[in-house]
Amino acid sequence: MTLVPLKTYLRTFRKRVGLTHDEVAFLAGGASGTSVARHERGKRVPLLRTALMYELILRVPIRILYEGLLYDSLATFHRRIAGLCASLERQERTRARDRKIAHLKAVLEELRSIQS
Repeated sequence: MTLVPLKTYLRTFRKRVGLTHDEVAFLAGGASGTSVARHERGKRVPLLRTALMYELILRVPIRILYEGLLYDSLATFHRRIAGLCASLERQERTRARDRKIAHLKAVLEELRSIQS
């Protein structure tokens, strides 16, 4: 059986540290705890600044807080990288092209480790 991660683990980590929605919102610079609750339920995706604040407040990397969103994006990202690599490989060989291909292949390798 394959386990599918939740879109967000905000609630889990917020509960673990014992903060309320309003307390997290205050620390993150938000107006009320309602937006935090929406982010926890996956109804809204926070702005990058807010997600970075969550990382600081909860002391958990964004990748973990939003593991489900990361996994949702991986398949599309993998296809795009593979397509770009194939396109680059058809171009004339240059140092810049080879550097790009090497970088993209390293990213693909990292993606494989994330997916395992």
